[in-house]
Amino acid sequence: MAAPDSTASTTKPRTTATCMRPLSPFGRHLGGKAGRAKEKGFVTPIAFGYGHRMDTRAITLQRLQAFCAVYECGSVSGAARAMSVSQPTVSKHLRDLEAALGLDLFTLERGRVVPTAEADRLHADSRFIGEGMRRLGAAVRDLRSGAGRRLAVGCVGLLAQRHLPRALAAVTAAAPELSVEVTLRTALEQLSALREGRADIGFCAGAVAAADLWTTRIGTGTLVLVVPRDHPLAAEARVPVAAVRGLADCIAMPADRPLGALVHRLRDGGARARGGLMCYSLEAVLPLCAATGRPAVVDCFTAAQVVPGGALVVRPLEPAQPFDVIALTRRPPDRSGITGRLIAAMRDSMAAPG
Repeated sequence: MAAPDSTASTTKPRTTATCMRPLSPFGRHLGGKAGRAKEKGFVTPIAFGYGHRMDTRAITLQRLQAFCAVYECGSVSGAARAMSVSQPTVSKHLRDLEAALGLDLFTLERGRVVPTAEADRLHADSRFIGEGMRRLGAAVRDLRSGAGRRLAVGCVGLLAQRHLPRALAAVTAAAPELSVEVTLRTALEQLSALREGRADIGFCAGAVAAADLWTTRIGTGTLVLVVPRDHPLAAEARVPVAAVRGLADCIAMPADRPLGALVHRLRDGGARARGGLMCYSLEAVLPLCAATGRPAVVDCFTAAQVVPGGALVVRPLEPAQPFDVIALTRRPPDRSGITGRLIAAMRDSMAAPG
């Protein structure tokens, strides 16, 4: 009988039992070392009992939204429809999220996507994302439509005849639920209303001293001369400024207002007559010119109301006397906000021909 080989091993071959986790339907397997994600990040003990090098930068809003959509819809196709994206996009988001977390979130059972216990826990903590996004979407829709918003607008009369109505028509067409309040105010009244919070935006012409407010230039205008049709200067194509200074009976405007200050400087040192006429409202200047036969220096916007062929004529000045038209706000206007959109609409109206 042959002696046993002393070199032969008397121990049984060692076997290794591996506990395999379910195969993720999104292409990952997390059993053993091969299943661990290798993203860079910090080591965090996952609450589900695994240690994993987790890259928090890879846990994006889109991936969490895709996870919640699949969890709530019960399928990738349903999630894709709910998110208005393709099914491969949803699958990729989930695959990347599983890799970032180091967890299987779904298993495939008889053709159905079934959430794991880890997915149940994750959804309980992340479902606020969908609710928050829905609230955010509703808030954005309200901002665009103007729902719940009130816009108090102050404006000088010379811009309220044409440009402000056109601008407000454009803004309210895009924000039909916006509540708008319009008040005709002088520049000084607008400054007070803005500072006291009674107005959100104002529009005026000429220089305004308001260091505590935000001014935005939206266009320009010019001073012109309005005279009765039978006035000697009505025959001039352009009236020299020197000739305007010689008009003793010219209707005056208060010098403490932007346009009044411009006219006052224009006629500084000019002729004065006894029994002068001071007008505190631009809306009354043209009727006074027609009724009294007196000339007046006004802005081009007020002069645009002169009826062609009527009792009054408009003559430009030489040299031209321009002035700025500005918007006043308490803070810098946001271009996408209501005040920014109204400013843009006013600028477009003033730039439009005619």
